[in-house]
Amino acid sequence: MDWISNLFCALLLANISGTLFYVIGIIFRKIWFRRDVRLIRFSTLVVLCAYIMPVVYFIIRIDRQVKGNQRGSVNMFYNTPQTIELFAIMGWVWVILFLALLAYKLYRRHKWTRVWRGNIPEEDEATKRYFSEICAELGIEGKVSLARNDSVDMPCITYYHGMVVILPLNKYTEEETQVILYHELCHYVEKDMSLKALGIIVSLLHVFNPVVHVMLRQMSLICEISCDRMACERSGDRFSEQIYFQTILDMVNEDKKRERYQLFALADDRSNYERRVAAMGEYRKKGGFRKGGTIILTVAFLLGSSFSSLAAGAELANAYEGYAHETKVRTSLGSSIDAVDLAAIEDLAKKYNIDPNDIVIMDDVNMNVRGRTITLDWNVLAGKTFMTSGFSEDVGDVVEAWVIGDPMDRTFETGLKDPDNIMHYAEGSDNIYFKYDVVDEGRYYFYVYNPSETEDLGIIATIIK
Repeated sequence: MDWISNLFCALLLANISGTLFYVIGIIFRKIWFRRDVRLIRFSTLVVLCAYIMPVVYFIIRIDRQVKGNQRGSVNMFYNTPQTIELFAIMGWVWVILFLALLAYKLYRRHKWTRVWRGNIPEEDEATKRYFSEICAELGIEGKVSLARNDSVDMPCITYYHGMVVILPLNKYTEEETQVILYHELCHYVEKDMSLKALGIIVSLLHVFNPVVHVMLRQMSLICEISCDRMACERSGDRFSEQIYFQTILDMVNEDKKRERYQLFALADDRSNYERRVAAMGEYRKKGGFRKGGTIILTVAFLLGSSFSSLAAGAELANAYEGYAHETKVRTSLGSSIDAVDLAAIEDLAKKYNIDPNDIVIMDDVNMNVRGRTITLDWNVLAGKTFMTSGFSEDVGDVVEAWVIGDPMDRTFETGLKDPDNIMHYAEGSDNIYFKYDVVDEGRYYFYVYNPSETEDLGIIATIIK
């Protein structure tokens, strides 16, 4: 249960962090980034990484370990059974949604794979010549293939046994052919397929978050705008911007049903087409940012997003810890436990990340009496740590203990907890003897830990002090 609870905590913090990066990216885009699609692409990549890498989780966890000196921690923070159970349930819900969307994506992949099996090599000599020339101009000779498919209505680029540009069985003019090939090959140069694959991973991990799906739709438009800009800048005299966008408009006006998958098609709907034309017009009119301004805005975006994300993660951690504190339940078989013993449970639980409900103070024996033998007869419950109430020892004192476990083949742990919350212990079965020479003055606790998750352990302990 611990791992699924931790998984939920990590995913939740990554989800909050990524959403904050996205919101701050929108603010930067509205105010500063509007004219430079490169900055917008960069901010989108940062947001995707923030959704995948739970940086806030690791920072908070390291902070907890350093400040609390936690070693071998299993849970993210100080947990109670209620918090672990709640977050484990939510974690399983998250995993089920992830698997459901993954199954749907794999089904779509299989469906499109059957379509791509109908790819046939391009036979038109003029089209092949343009394709080779454009690949050479873009420096990607031999890295992308060209095919036709009668089941495809729109030119696109995708991955099928390598990157491939797929054209429908339509006849295009020379200018249209060059526009189409330049556009699709620019998607390869821009590594848009890798960016979309990263977006699909994010959508799987955060399937329930509508912000993620909105961001992915916007990301496709951003990739198209960036591709438009590169194609128009690098095409030289092959075609003008007017011909380029007219070709795309002709594709949009064709009344054909288009089903989207993880591919990039030449045209989308009319609203996105208008945004692409407007973005190119604004870029031509006002130009992009200079390199120095781009660096400054990038640093500002990263710092603003990071600080906001860390602050939100810290507040979530505090709220989480407060909930854990409110839901903890004390377990005691004695009549009264003083504040010092309760504080010892708190310290021990935080340091070793032990559920405080699994620590039982047995205060039915006066452990502060010196110079005599004390006998304990306990039935240590499964998975519990039974401890005596605290007793004071001075430097030079000696504490000896014999502990007999029943059944004899049951492994258990027994020892002393010193004032620094260090466990001095011996582990074994049947009969365990240990001797401890006190080197630090303070309050000590004798304990027995039963690691079995299902069966109780009977022990008889003889302590000489």
